[in-house]
Amino acid sequence: MIGIKLKQIEDRIDPIILERGEAYRANGHILSIEEIKPRVYHAEVEGSELYEVEIELDSRGEVNEIWCECPYDKGPVCKHAAAVLLEIRDEYFSEEKTQSSPKNKPAPKMNIADQLSKLSKDELITMLVDFYDDIEEVKQALSLKFIDADSKEGLNQYKKIIRSSIKQYSDRHGFVAYRNVYSAIAGASQILEKAEEQLENGRHLRAAEISFCVLHELVNLLQSCDDSNGYVGDLIQECLHIIHLAASQLEKGSAKARPALFQLLLKEVLHESLEGWNEWQLSLLKSAACLITNAAEKDLWSKLIGELESHERNQSSYGSYFAEEAAALRYQVIQRLEGDSQALLFLEDHLHITAFRKMAIESAIQNLQFDKALELIEQGERQDTRKGYRGLVDQWKKYRYEIYELTHQVDQQIELAKEFLLSGEHSYYLRLKQLYSRDEWEAGYEGLLDELALNNDGGWSISSLYTRILVEEKQTLRLLMYVGKYKRTLLDYYPHLLSEHAEEVFLLFTQFISEQTAQSSNRNEYRKVCGIIRHLIKAGGGDHAERIIEQLCLTYRNRPALLDELQKIRRI
Repeated sequence: MIGIKLKQIEDRIDPIILERGEAYRANGHILSIEEIKPRVYHAEVEGSELYEVEIELDSRGEVNEIWCECPYDKGPVCKHAAAVLLEIRDEYFSEEKTQSSPKNKPAPKMNIADQLSKLSKDELITMLVDFYDDIEEVKQALSLKFIDADSKEGLNQYKKIIRSSIKQYSDRHGFVAYRNVYSAIAGASQILEKAEEQLENGRHLRAAEISFCVLHELVNLLQSCDDSNGYVGDLIQECLHIIHLAASQLEKGSAKARPALFQLLLKEVLHESLEGWNEWQLSLLKSAACLITNAAEKDLWSKLIGELESHERNQSSYGSYFAEEAAALRYQVIQRLEGDSQALLFLEDHLHITAFRKMAIESAIQNLQFDKALELIEQGERQDTRKGYRGLVDQWKKYRYEIYELTHQVDQQIELAKEFLLSGEHSYYLRLKQLYSRDEWEAGYEGLLDELALNNDGGWSISSLYTRILVEEKQTLRLLMYVGKYKRTLLDYYPHLLSEHAEEVFLLFTQFISEQTAQSSNRNEYRKVCGIIRHLIKAGGGDHAERIIEQLCLTYRNRPALLDELQKIRRI
């Protein structure tokens, strides 16, 4: 439903859902609807329970996103969302018509600057003081304007603005609901703009301090809000991005600010608000790594990262992830401070980490050290086979295939290509065709198809690969046999069969329609059966369709909904 135009609602929504949505709207089930920000609408719709609905439009009036908290899962639009879409549509085009009507031309816009220039200084001050007392947004904006960004008190004022914004949109229990999160973090967004200003002015340490001020408040907010849209998480990422920019720009910058920011980063990694958020801790460690210039700083940083590794290993199921990311950071620091040879020794001591083994293999291949690369690959295969990591085992085998290709070992390529093909990878079918001579291919081709057919129950990817090859190679007899066994695939493949097997296709349609009808018990299912009949007519089987309709009308004359749907086909 994404991309649907409001004018197309009746054409794109299931008729039954649309009918129910119209009824909900007409009977007053939409309790409230509000444009919470430009082209984003939030509504409350009363059903068996009170459900929240959110609709997002783009600038052309097309639907970008539809969300409803009801449990309906049979399509992209439920009756609650349909009701709200209809309401928005009528309101949207009503406004559009009013705006475009020559009889309702808007009054000329007032130039506020000209109007304010007519006031005296005392009048302007009085007006601003009144606005400051009465309007929370004005109070925040003016407070922010006059805060001293360089002082400790300035950071406290920033916190107050962030907390005030959050409190304004919290319920009596201090929780911020899904629909209010974007508004609640408006204060935090304003303060983060101050951090960006400091960064642009070359004040890297202050930019980081303000970013940390925002970061702490947002991490705390995550515990008491519904951040389903990810607004809070995204703003936290912006904080971390500004901090990393500050560190990376200082890497070769001010000697005074660099060590101060380095110490600040190490301290903030251990801040209580970040405990358990190891991805963000790693981000700060990465920023700190940019600032290391000597052995003492490296030792401090390494000690901290080691303590966190130990903690994660003992306390968290994500210990291996943290260890691998920490090792990657260590490698970068060693390479920058101690050179490539020391970095290589570190890498070779940590080949149990997938990323490092890949780097070692790629380096060996690049240097034409194929025996060394194969040894690393085979070690990886054995290691990950024991662990049951099939995906990683396949990655190592693909490296092995690459080496066989570079060293022109055709038999080994064929063996691996077959293995990948039989696991469902189409690209290796094309490679196999190129590896065989024409005579060898013709001799082995049918046997290969037989193997794929036998593996057909191995999952969707293998079935999809088998039928794709049959279509590409115009193996219509095999395809017909497949469709006969799996009749649900008939609608996908009948166009490829009609030219050579039309009567067999019509017979399969008849059988499939009979079977589906016998299993159907409501109007939605009867409509699906009639959809299959329409495909039969489209395929050129009109006479067969008429006969099956007559047969169904006789067999199921006590099912009025089915008879009604069948008559609709006859009226076309």
